[in-house]
Amino acid sequence: MADKARVGMIGLKGYGNIVRKGLQACDKLELAAVWSRSPESIERSQRELPSKVCDSYEDLLKEDIAGVLIINPNYLHVEYGLLAAEAGKSILVEKPMTNTVAEGKRLIDAFKKNNVLLGVKHLQRFHPHNRKLRELVENGDLGEVLSLESYTSHSSSKGFPPDRWKRDPKLCPAAPLTQLAVHYIDSAMSFLGKPQWVQSHHDNVLKLSENVDCTVTTIGYEKCVATFHAHYVVPSYSRTAVYGTEGVAVWDAEGIKLKREGERQFTAVETEEGDGLTHILDAYGDSLLNGTPFETDGDEGLIVVACAEAAIKSSAEDGRKVQLSEVLS
Repeated sequence: MADKARVGMIGLKGYGNIVRKGLQACDKLELAAVWSRSPESIERSQRELPSKVCDSYEDLLKEDIAGVLIINPNYLHVEYGLLAAEAGKSILVEKPMTNTVAEGKRLIDAFKKNNVLLGVKHLQRFHPHNRKLRELVENGDLGEVLSLESYTSHSSSKGFPPDRWKRDPKLCPAAPLTQLAVHYIDSAMSFLGKPQWVQSHHDNVLKLSENVDCTVTTIGYEKCVATFHAHYVVPSYSRTAVYGTEGVAVWDAEGIKLKREGERQFTAVETEEGDGLTHILDAYGDSLLNGTPFETDGDEGLIVVACAEAAIKSSAEDGRKVQLSEVLS
């Protein structure tokens, strides 16, 4: 049996450069083929991780590969995903899986019809720090969990060029929500249970484009309520806190820290080194090699897409509480 699963990759520039570093570090995937319309992106990819360069996406799908990493913008996921399914190739697609629930269902149906894996790259769920939060919750270290608060931001939208796809709400609806918050909406689902309802408020504070730059979303999970702040016009910062009757756990730039009932200060919690990217790539490789169930498959990814669609609907309707069943039906 092969030690590594052979995969192709599209979406070589931007975040694709980071994914390529993850491929260099992971143990279970081999980058066998790439395709891009950008000569500069191909040149850099070949310099960093040599592989076969294909003349078209269709040619890439004809290669002896088990799957394709689709690191392109969300609005292209359906087009490239359906072609991969028809070719009998698995995909690991960048989050969110699609822009809409209807699109997500099309992808899921196509991959189930062709009996190949549809994986969604929700890497925060695989991050050792998220795994530790999940362990603390499931082991009862926090007592009864009452709420979760997540904050994530960066100010990249201040420098977006005029043609940047994230400026267009049709291509990238509610950009901070669908590009940032979805990471944590999914990772919270791994230990709070399935979302039930969504309320959200969106604003375009700096009006740098037609898209919103500030979103605040509250989601009712099976275990508790969680709030997700996501901003594209605030300096880069990330923090997740889980509040329970016996303790508070916080994940920030310093790692995981825990404050138990009766303690006056937070204490650092020892956590495995690593990042979510390497872990999710190896998990995908394991699924391709051994048939191991993949944690963030299309069905899981669809729930996150539904949360985003419900949040957009809620904001458009003055913060109405939207049941997830409304957008999933």
